[in-house]
Amino acid sequence: MTEEVQKPLQEERQLPVEVFQTMERRDENQILAEMRGELLEELVYDIEIQGRRVTNLSYGGVKEAIRRRGRVEILEVRTEETDSEIRALVRIRDHENQIDVLGASTAEKNKPFAYTLALNKAERNGFAKLIPAKWYAVLIDEWLQRHGQKPTQPQPQPITPVQTTVPPQECEPLKVPITKDPLTQSDIKQYPLIGSNNRALGMMNIHVDGTQASIVPEKPINAEDPAIRSFLIARVLEAKKQKHPEFSYTLQTQNGQLIAILLHGNIDEQHARDLSNAARWAFERAMERESK
Repeated sequence: MTEEVQKPLQEERQLPVEVFQTMERRDENQILAEMRGELLEELVYDIEIQGRRVTNLSYGGVKEAIRRRGRVEILEVRTEETDSEIRALVRIRDHENQIDVLGASTAEKNKPFAYTLALNKAERNGFAKLIPAKWYAVLIDEWLQRHGQKPTQPQPQPITPVQTTVPPQECEPLKVPITKDPLTQSDIKQYPLIGSNNRALGMMNIHVDGTQASIVPEKPINAEDPAIRSFLIARVLEAKKQKHPEFSYTLQTQNGQLIAILLHGNIDEQHARDLSNAARWAFERAMERESK
């Protein structure tokens, strides 16, 4: 189990049991509402129990997060019955990271549509394991702000972008192309950024020695969009820079539009996957907002 999955699980163990019971009841109501064809608009639960504010993704919120993430497949579903309950086990494959996870749940047999409740809750539990912890915070804060509520944590301080105005002789020679198009260069690895419905979002190019990379959106996007500023820069790139002093990044912008991000440092395959996943999510959210 990865650190990102362990962290939210460790936090959950500290919550009162009433929190889980309340959210479980609400999730079951959402599942039944979905069966009736209703639109699930409550993507986040923001409740106070025993004087403690608890905010988490709802059943609908988990499904929306997985929809945005993409490349997830349900491989197997198993159910069994006891005298009192329906038990469901779902195996889900993350094609992006090539791992399988299990989601399990139960439902009391005396509840209406117990089989559907058990199965959908098992899917929810499996999907939740594939949502990085940092996505939880971003999705929750985004939803709360959209509904005029106070975020769960202070927002990051604005970061002044580093523009590409440094004299060329003072810069490390650029070894990676700034392009979103497929290449045939043997010294460049490429990670296409593909969103939902196979939408092209951009490209990540990495030199084979892992010292340089470029992340290029499919088209210029607003550099001040919350998904870019508060998530991709503040919570991903800045966090990596603090953890790895040899890592640095440069933003290329024009008239407030992000053209490319240049990365310098030790970028191995796992870092490349993490960064490309983060960029893919941020670009898709920013482009969705621009289209509205």
